Amino acid sequence: MKKLKGQLLRWILIVRKLQNQPYISFRELQRELERELAFRGYDPVCSDATLKRDLNELKEEFGLDITYSRTHKGYSLPAVRKGWLDMDCIIEPIEVMTALGNHSLPEYILPEQYQTRGTQYLSYLLHAIRQRQKVHFLYRKYADNTRSERTLSPYALKEWRGRWYVLGAEESGKIKTFGLDRIEQLTLLPEIFSKNEAFDPVQKFKDSFGIYSSEEYPIEEVVFDCDMEDGNYLKSRPLHPSQQLLKEENGRMVFSLRVRITPDFLMEIMSRSWSLHIVQPASLRQRLCNIYREALQRNESSSTETT
Repeated sequence: MKKLKGQLLRWILIVRKLQNQPYISFRELQRELERELAFRGYDPVCSDATLKRDLNELKEEFGLDITYSRTHKGYSLPAVRKGWLDMDCIIEPIEVMTALGNHSLPEYILPEQYQTRGTQYLSYLLHAIRQRQKVHFLYRKYADNTRSERTLSPYALKEWRGRWYVLGAEESGKIKTFGLDRIEQLTLLPEIFSKNEAFDPVQKFKDSFGIYSSEEYPIEEVVFDCDMEDGNYLKSRPLHPSQQLLKEENGRMVFSLRVRITPDFLMEIMSRSWSLHIVQPASLRQRLCNIYREALQRNESSSTETT
């Protein structure tokens, strides 16, 4: 187990180092790995063969074709994967595991108290995506708890706030997203599908927030302002890659972004209601006012009934 953790840690350290320092030389990367491994209590020896094998395995396992640039005289991550394969969702739990070493979860580490469902299907779906096999499953709707049979040509997996989703084409050819926590009785079919090579999952979610990516939600420019405290949180963790800080004045920060105004986006900005003010579009501001008004009426009536 210690050896496996050491290998996982090396992979993480390579990715982290290349994220922070593109075009690092082979020797410098090797020295950084040995320094970090020693600091964390692992075997600090990282031979040339070991590092070369790690770079090759990152390509085979994660599709990270780390290449050497003769111009810059160093290694870098492939730009084409940035933005789609968010390594943090994979790396962070492994980083915690390797940091603990052989110890159990100590009392001073407090993980989220939720249980993700559907992750037992991840390996099967990954296999189906790689081998281009169709899958069949029952899908349960949260709205009415009904189940329907689905056949899907899976294209990609997406993680969003502790939940996993599979993106693929239905028999009709329509691209849809399904939550793994609502999938039951998944089976791999022997039928092989031909993927639409023109479909790009990166572009599919480029202008989206969350899991909704349908064109029924048009891309709009959103401008809002918030107080300095909330603004600093947004600076450290932007809502969307398109987010820009326009100005700071009178104790407020003004941001802009281009995004589809999806249900996920609405829920996110409503969670910042204590400080957020929508500048544009006016339609979004009105939608929020309607939601707040209905919520106020609903809760006021409940309060009256209980007194």
